[in-house]
Amino acid sequence: MGKETMKHKSILLKRLTQDNRGRYREVIGLIGTHHGVGVTYTGMLLAFYYGEELGKKTALLECNQHRDMRLIQSAYEWRENETMSFSFHRITCYHEVKANQLSQIYGDDYEVIILDFGADLTSNMEELLRCTTKIVIGGSSEWDIMKLKDFISKVEELHGSEHWLYFLPRCSERTVNILRSEVKRKIWAVPEAQEPTRPNNNVKQFFKQNLIAR
Repeated sequence: MGKETMKHKSILLKRLTQDNRGRYREVIGLIGTHHGVGVTYTGMLLAFYYGEELGKKTALLECNQHRDMRLIQSAYEWRENETMSFSFHRITCYHEVKANQLSQIYGDDYEVIILDFGADLTSNMEELLRCTTKIVIGGSSEWDIMKLKDFISKVEELHGSEHWLYFLPRCSERTVNILRSEVKRKIWAVPEAQEPTRPNNNVKQFFKQNLIAR
């Protein structure tokens, strides 16, 4: 039983980290400490950074029930609008993705896949753990910091959780430095961006240093 389980996990990991041509694929899972901290906004920034700045074929998946992707679809002009997706250059956004649709999307030759899990850690834990990069989005207020610490305590027993990345939009460097010393986690203040489809130079440099150069 143990060998069969390990074999299944190895095959699954290979499926996630390689595309159908055998090339390395980055699978990024985004989860919020609570609703409203900017998970989808961060996902859009990442999608346009990888797709437009780095020229990688990128997919952004809405793996939650917030239905923000339909609002995003109507807010901008896209090159293509399909039943379950819309596209711009090398970026494709999928709305309301169900678990049984993931294999079809993974079967395409995306170089980067970004999964937006919203703030539902319980329902998406298994899929989040399969991602090659896990990013937790938190808030910057005093009560938000309390929720962040509570989130860390919930996942600290998970193998490898100490390597998860914590991004805090609109947070001061002073607060981040205090948090790092308290919780011993990789926490960064994310630079502000007025438009998620146009990452500014500060955002680009931030992603380059904390994602690409890791």
